[in-house]
Amino acid sequence: MEQAFIEAAKRQSGLEAAKAAFFTSGGTAQQIPTGIGKDSPGIATVVKTPYGYRNIEAQKAKRGRMITQEERDKIAVELMNCKAAGMTRNKACKHMGISTTLARKIVADYSLDYPTKA
Repeated sequence: MEQAFIEAAKRQSGLEAAKAAFFTSGGTAQQIPTGIGKDSPGIATVVKTPYGYRNIEAQKAKRGRMITQEERDKIAVELMNCKAAGMTRNKACKHMGISTTLARKIVADYSLDYPTKA
């Protein structure tokens, strides 16, 4: 334990000698204004997360194309034409290039009689 004290005393005396040399050569100590140091309150600190957790950004919601009311009207007419041609709802969706979810929503919104099976 004494060896640690001796080493610390040597380091401290070295620091004191360097400080004395700095001041004898004309160096001056300056006041550091608030907001510049690492401990100043102006610096935003990063909150350390608990062990095992990572900062992951939430995934953006998957959102398809926005469909206007005119496009919905056209799709409803095309769905009824496909029904008249004898296609099932899934075949009509593939034929028109729309999702089954969109077709289901349009059938519900327009109160169309289009069962999933023919």
